[in-house]
Amino acid sequence: MVPGVPGSPGAPARHDDAMGLSPAEAALTGTAFGALATFSSAWLIQRATTRRERENRVWDRRMAVYDEVMMVVRRMADLRETVRRTGAFPERRPGDTGPADAMSPLLARLEIYGSDALLAACKRAFAARRRWNLAWGTWHTQRDNNPRISDNDEFWVEFKKTVKKSRKADHRLLALLRAEIHPQRISMGQKLLTRLKRIRLLKPRRRRSISP
Repeated sequence: MVPGVPGSPGAPARHDDAMGLSPAEAALTGTAFGALATFSSAWLIQRATTRRERENRVWDRRMAVYDEVMMVVRRMADLRETVRRTGAFPERRPGDTGPADAMSPLLARLEIYGSDALLAACKRAFAARRRWNLAWGTWHTQRDNNPRISDNDEFWVEFKKTVKKSRKADHRLLALLRAEIHPQRISMGQKLLTRLKRIRLLKPRRRRSISP
């Protein structure tokens, strides 16, 4: 054996030329990096799972609030159309609650779980409901004339205008509500419309032949 040559007696221990590590040190380093990668992967997976579970819980609560919004708006619409048709509020049995009783707590839950756009639309629908209610009260309590369901009664005409605006506010709210509950369905429809428009734009137009 030649001194100084790796493998010969008296030769220094061989180190990795690139990193300056012995085989044992390189093995330990690789094991440490592997353990760190495994730990990091497990931590990231756990974090993603926790975030997904939290999002699912929030979504479930949001859907419960959205269901309540839908039911309250439908109840308000039924009441509005009954008053519009008969000129009177239906009798309420003792202990029954009207749609107006649910507005304040519903808006509070929407501030937590609803989008800003949906909250604003809900406030507009509720405000429109109060306006037709006030307009009906003005018609119902008029002094100079008996309340008449007639277009000759200016207060009844005003009441009908507020009813129409309330319908529009409800329609906008329900459309936005469905869009948020079914975002994929809306996006697919938009994609289809975009694709059709693109095909229409790319379609070559026939050149008109000019006769001599």
